Amino acid sequence: MMTAGVAAAEVTFSGTAKFGYNDTDHKTGASDGAAFSDVDLNIDFSQELNNGYTAAASFEFDVTDADQGGSFSASDALISLTNGDSGIYYGDTDHAAENAWTAVGSMDNDAFRDADDEMVTRADITFGGAKISVSLGDDTHLDNPTKATTPVPGNEKDYISLGISGSAGAFSYALAHQNANTLWLDNDDNEAVSQQATTGVRVSTTLGGATVALGHAKNDDGGSTGIEVSYPMGALTTTASYVKEGKAGAEDNWDVKFAYAEGAVGVIVATDESTDWNVDLSYEMGNGMSLFIGADDGGEDTYAGVSYDLGGGASLLASYAKDNDNDDNDDEVGAKDYKEGLTFQLSFAF
Repeated sequence: MMTAGVAAAEVTFSGTAKFGYNDTDHKTGASDGAAFSDVDLNIDFSQELNNGYTAAASFEFDVTDADQGGSFSASDALISLTNGDSGIYYGDTDHAAENAWTAVGSMDNDAFRDADDEMVTRADITFGGAKISVSLGDDTHLDNPTKATTPVPGNEKDYISLGISGSAGAFSYALAHQNANTLWLDNDDNEAVSQQATTGVRVSTTLGGATVALGHAKNDDGGSTGIEVSYPMGALTTTASYVKEGKAGAEDNWDVKFAYAEGAVGVIVATDESTDWNVDLSYEMGNGMSLFIGADDGGEDTYAGVSYDLGGGASLLASYAKDNDNDDNDDEVGAKDYKEGLTFQLSFAF
């Protein structure tokens, strides 16, 4: 990491670089060995102003497979003006509803819009112990493949959302709302349900050492009402949830997760009302070496990997991952997001 500054202004550079070899095409599962690389450069600017505010900007340069320009792109741009109680953000930042909301269990009807590949303007202010946020998002995407015609900038209905969160006595609360947006979707994580007007409210508190949360979310498809209890017992934390779904024909959802962490050993076991389950184990072997083994997606995905810390931000990885139904098109298998097949990778952090 390198920093340059004049007076109260500061510019910070950081980044990562990795290269390696993988023997599998993750889209087909076929043997197709190839080298790969990825380089990220993060640049952050900040300036303390005389009135207690701080102006900041940040963005990331990405270079994929060392294409020397062909795959060179900038992303994650964000500009902000903040103080201790308020802030204005423009760029790669969460929508207000997304920023305030945390689901209670596996809710079907809380599809608040993700800020993927769109510019968001959000204003935050803290008043009376509550954080109040309002945001506006531009959903026009000229390369949108979900529509037969090209969208015209300015003709779509911008995405507006509200988020309120805070605490009152022993209780924490959150309220989130988004308007309906029926014309355009971005190309990443959002689906049609995220265009619907959606409202969610949740309350949580601590009872006898357990954290208990209650929540309700509603959109045009119906309502989801959930309860979640998380209870730590030494090195073991158990979390269980149940969600009553109001959509006609929808199955109620429940989840149970056990997380154990003691010394060099970590174990996570989780399952739900379907056939889905996962087991993920980690073990610190000493001398900078760590072992990771797991089975996810009901056993469809399996993986094993060994990493070695070389010091100074460098690490070496050898892994093997299998996606039996090839549904991980982003090539991120299991808890460690391993590439499918056999992989050797050297990484650096600066």
